Amino acid sequence: MSITMIPLSKLIPSTANVRKTGATAGIAELAASIKAHGLLQNLQVRAAEGGKFEVVAGRRRLAALKSLARNKDIEKLVEISCHVLEEGDAAEISLAENMMRLPMHPADQFEAFQALVETGKGPEDIAARFGCSPATVRQRLKLASVSPRLMKVYRAGKMDLDHLMAFAISDDHAAQEGAWFKQPEWNREPATLRRVLTRAHVEASDRRARFVGIDTYVAAGGHILRDLFAEEHEGYLTDPALLDRLAVERLEKEAEAIQAEGWKWIEIVPDLDYAALRQFRRVHPKIVPLAPEQQEELDRLAVAHDALADEYSEDAPETVIVEMEALAEQIDALSHRTCCWRAEDIARAGAMIGIGHAGTLTVERGLVRPKDAAETADEGDAAQNDRRSAKKQSGELSAALIEDLTAQRTAALRIVLAGDPDIALAAVVHAMVLHLFYDRFGEKTCLSFRLDSTDLRRSAENIEGTSAMRAFTEHHTEWMRQLPDHEDELWAWCLEQGSDTRLKLLAYCAACSIDAIRKPHQHDAAKLAHADQLATALSLDMAQWWQPTAGNYLGRVSKQRILEAVAEGVSPEAAENLSKLKKDALIMHAEQRLADTCWLPSLLRSPISAADEQTALAAE
Repeated sequence: MSITMIPLSKLIPSTANVRKTGATAGIAELAASIKAHGLLQNLQVRAAEGGKFEVVAGRRRLAALKSLARNKDIEKLVEISCHVLEEGDAAEISLAENMMRLPMHPADQFEAFQALVETGKGPEDIAARFGCSPATVRQRLKLASVSPRLMKVYRAGKMDLDHLMAFAISDDHAAQEGAWFKQPEWNREPATLRRVLTRAHVEASDRRARFVGIDTYVAAGGHILRDLFAEEHEGYLTDPALLDRLAVERLEKEAEAIQAEGWKWIEIVPDLDYAALRQFRRVHPKIVPLAPEQQEELDRLAVAHDALADEYSEDAPETVIVEMEALAEQIDALSHRTCCWRAEDIARAGAMIGIGHAGTLTVERGLVRPKDAAETADEGDAAQNDRRSAKKQSGELSAALIEDLTAQRTAALRIVLAGDPDIALAAVVHAMVLHLFYDRFGEKTCLSFRLDSTDLRRSAENIEGTSAMRAFTEHHTEWMRQLPDHEDELWAWCLEQGSDTRLKLLAYCAACSIDAIRKPHQHDAAKLAHADQLATALSLDMAQWWQPTAGNYLGRVSKQRILEAVAEGVSPEAAENLSKLKKDALIMHAEQRLADTCWLPSLLRSPISAADEQTALAAE
């Protein structure tokens, strides 16, 4: 072979080059390197027809040179140093050059980049000279800063690059080494290493961070630790004490506005959860009714929505779907009523203020402390009796009572399904197949497959004290004891469990999603029909979970309804004996007579008959 300077315009690629896969990869980076450092390796060529030379080995270098010429970084006639092959098999030469090339170890590359920085070159300069982004350079420099002891482990092939990237979240070599050498070998996953190295920090997705705001935290002097190898991650807040102080300061400011409403007491509980609320009784606001013109508009929208739903029960055009969604949004907006608190309730109750799971302000108003409960209960009962006496006495159930009773039934469905993994599995599969293979418009399952868990307290007052809700809360607490503390550990935990545990957990998750509540102006017939099917499959007996009392039924229906209940549950003679009593006395005696009789209103009997369905809809 001889070295000859050949004009770039006379060099052409050879079909004898053996590299086929990845032949055009990384051309831009290679061009940047040639521009910065020159051609460090000569091309292997042989003479071709027309005064041309075929590049047998070095096709990527040739492509990079051509790219530089097109961009006018070098002249098209610049002469390139080439080894001219006089004899020998061209393909064999190409194979020898490609096979004998040994790529450098990544650790050598990281340290070489660090050496360039030490000579005064910045990430942008290095990036330009090697055809990569400044972010890539910063990542490699960060990897170069990992503990030398751990770098030896990496060079020895005893850890992966993913492990090295996890260590780079911290600059503390002692902490890095502790996270590796103090962990058992089976617990050295990258996610575990990151968690150990950031346990003193707070993730930017934490509800406190979202509540305060990253900008506010940084403006107050807080620092954000970024993970260069997880672009989607928002980072870690390194000063939890500052974050907590800022959160409390904002809560105190918000509390001032709530205190101005006149509540007897205000308590700030940053990590407010429902467990903290169980010790309190509640008073509830009055819902301000719609103005007549608003009610007329609401009725008109509901009729228009139902007419479209009836006309296009299947295969609705996109325009109709959009129109129905718009109508539903207007109905929801009008259905939202303004709350009005009674002055006497504000004088006896208080409010707790905290941070919700999504980082939003959470305020729980109308909480009555145990020491104030007796007086509040007396006045609350009197006010409730006033409202009952003012209510129109009719033979139909009110929409509010229907919603209450079906919320009770939903609670019972949840606890019963949670104890039946086989049917829960069938219910979840049913929901999957519905959305994947069948009509996507409308809900035909009572499970919210996204695992949205409807708060039943919004539909049934004091439901927390019912047997079904107490049982479900205990179920939830038991799972909390079994599940790992951190979400990063959940997948490994799931893999370690037996099929029986996974099925039971699936049953619980499916149960949490049940929503079989009937609300005014919502006629989800298919969804509610499925709730009946589910109740039948589970052999749901609401008598095990509900019995009529003054608060949950008897005090909310007409005298005629109460007497009908006694006649069905006890005997017609018993109803006749009570018929002359005033309503308050009737309610008390009916509750005593119906106790332990397993009597249920038709709405809670499973399955609900077509006649009962019509009665319930008429009441709505």
